[in-house]
Amino acid sequence: MNHLAHIYLSCQDGDLLTGNFMADFITTKDIKSLPPYLKQGIELHKSIDHFTDHHPEVKKCILLLRPTQGKYTPVVVDILFDYFLIKNWNLFSGESFEIFKNKVYDHLLTVSDSFPEKLKMSLPKMINNDFLMSCHNEERLNKTFDHLSKRVHFPHNFGSVTADLKANSEALESHFLSFFPDLISHVQPFCNCK
Repeated sequence: MNHLAHIYLSCQDGDLLTGNFMADFITTKDIKSLPPYLKQGIELHKSIDHFTDHHPEVKKCILLLRPTQGKYTPVVVDILFDYFLIKNWNLFSGESFEIFKNKVYDHLLTVSDSFPEKLKMSLPKMINNDFLMSCHNEERLNKTFDHLSKRVHFPHNFGSVTADLKANSEALESHFLSFFPDLISHVQPFCNCK
């Protein structure tokens, strides 16, 4: 899953959210020195990723997009799932998306001293770019995949993602809507998202 889903699945528990968010930006060596409440958020992050990688509905999405997206298909699916989460936000939250994301941004700025230095330095720019909206629409998706294309080392086909989305939107959304409630149930031992 991508940033938005991970943050949503922290169930607005500030400590879990902090650890969950920083998990992609921290080394295994650094994790050892963290306090237990941040380690729990990192464990939540890993549990979400593992559950997602092995879910049959996610595998169906990967099979659907692999002919055009190749080795990066799982990354593409993660990002498109944030798109579908925003699109279907009202099914999963009683709070408006605007209020939710602003609360998240405020929280992340408040706890940024606990982040690795590189993330701490990047966070204001991420918020200024409204990173939780990076999958909101086709224009933002194109920018997200353009940015990603500059960071990957192997040939990719990110330029066709929005065309793939249009061609497969109904099937992808159906798989997401079957999968995401299962993922919400999966995180219940960590927190209460229902």
